[in-house]
Amino acid sequence: MLHYVREGQGQPLVLVHGFLGGQHVFQDVVDALKERYDVIRVELPGHGESAVEKDAYSVYDYADAVIDVLKAEGITEVNWLGHSLGGYITLAALETKRFPIKKAILAYSSASPDDDAAIEKRTKQAKAIQENGVKQFVDEVIAAFFAEDASPEAIDKGRQEGYRATEQGLVVALEAMKARPDQREFIETLDVPTLVLEGAFDGAVKPIQTNNAVIQKVVTQTGHLGMLEDPQGFINAVIEFLDE
Repeated sequence: MLHYVREGQGQPLVLVHGFLGGQHVFQDVVDALKERYDVIRVELPGHGESAVEKDAYSVYDYADAVIDVLKAEGITEVNWLGHSLGGYITLAALETKRFPIKKAILAYSSASPDDDAAIEKRTKQAKAIQENGVKQFVDEVIAAFFAEDASPEAIDKGRQEGYRATEQGLVVALEAMKARPDQREFIETLDVPTLVLEGAFDGAVKPIQTNNAVIQKVVTQTGHLGMLEDPQGFINAVIEFLDE
């Protein structure tokens, strides 16, 4: 089972991090959230303290692993927040109605599949990780996940969390992202109230575009890791959406 931390009280809220993430990527927002919600922070295989238990994972496999945690904790309905890769996993859970989700938050994520250029880039990244290791890879790419004016402290927090991943964990995550489905049509039929958090300076994902009335959007003046760059803005958006 995935490693996870459960804190707080109120409605259950599961936080699913993205590529190069882990439970600590939410470190600057969790104190405020756990005052209002029963927060479960999971760590995906090969990230943080969770082991890789399979040769390959799909976004649906990751969703099942998160759901196993929820079931083990006796949770029967949840608010689900996914960051980046965690957002793809959230969409996989919503699409297949794998678990009762009251509200969903897609943070700095996308409904679009990888195009040919993105697939080629991820293939090269996997090779670089296997040849040079996690630390060198993180050091080379981490700044691109932040806005140009992000604080050095925020960038260092992202870097330190990236170091906690394993080579295998990152490689299988890259493969899962390459193979993820196109969810743009599904987004238009989604009937679960959903918040899209979009970074104004996020160059890592294609923005979610939709006319679906159940989907709200909040744009933060950040890059891809708004929970580290602008924790209060992130907290405000999440609480306003969940409590309305």
